[in-house]
Amino acid sequence: MARFRLRYQSTNLELRLGEFAIGRSSACNLAVADGLVSRKHALLRVAPEAVVLQDLGSRNGVAVNGVRIEGECPLQHMDRVYIGSQELVLIDADKMNDRVTTDRHVACDVCGAINGSAKRYCGDCGGRLESESSATWREQDRAAMPSLRVEDSQREWGNSESTHTARALDVLGTIASKAITMGRFDEAERILIPHLDTLLERALRHRPLSDSTKDDPEAMFATATSYALQLAQGLKDKRWIDWVFRMHAATARVMTAETIEALHEAVRRNEYHSGKYLRAYLQVIQKRERGEYSPSERFLLGRLDGLAQVVLAR
Repeated sequence: MARFRLRYQSTNLELRLGEFAIGRSSACNLAVADGLVSRKHALLRVAPEAVVLQDLGSRNGVAVNGVRIEGECPLQHMDRVYIGSQELVLIDADKMNDRVTTDRHVACDVCGAINGSAKRYCGDCGGRLESESSATWREQDRAAMPSLRVEDSQREWGNSESTHTARALDVLGTIASKAITMGRFDEAERILIPHLDTLLERALRHRPLSDSTKDDPEAMFATATSYALQLAQGLKDKRWIDWVFRMHAATARVMTAETIEALHEAVRRNEYHSGKYLRAYLQVIQKRERGEYSPSERFLLGRLDGLAQVVLAR
């Protein structure tokens, strides 16, 4: 039995020693029907003790754990490879036999895909993961969040997830944007869900959107909000409108004119009349004295009141 396997769409593909090509061409070992994938996109070089990934000069590039690679990149157990809108996971059978290692991962009850224990949504199907760590962050447990010590929360959250979110949005966002342009909103959502979910979780816990000083939190926020609004429009899914209200409430930000305008359109198309998260956001905004807002912000608050009237009208 081969030591290394490649997890793709709930299937474990054995990686024999030698080369394993991935692309859109039927001549590849793994032929992927994805317009964002080049005919010969990437190559895995499989040795007895290691696997090396190489980008074959693809148009949209290759990312590993949310970071775009240049040339060759050695892969480790449970590394997530993004090719086009597809996600693949390298599995080292020897590591899976190590109890310490496998305890840090969880299988999705819906599709069986293996995910890191810090994840709350499956990277393959988007289903909610019922791991011990994911259960910690259910809605009913949020009241207990302030009592967590900083060191405990950092350990439970997982350093890799918190620091890779900005880079993942930057790299995978380009791929997701192309999928959106092609009208493939389901694929874009599958790519973006883990990262948008991570940002919302951090905002709800009143943590910085990124732990890296190199990241621009305002740019991250604007980019994530834009993606959520595009998903709401393309999928006609009210949950992404909820996401926008929740994210703004958690960060106490005044919505931009562009966001309010996009929400007007999304609310109309989705026949959105849920007041739960909108009211929560309005309560946060109203806690500040009117005089604390600048003239431009007061203008935006007036437009926000107009949006609230549309949403809450029956």
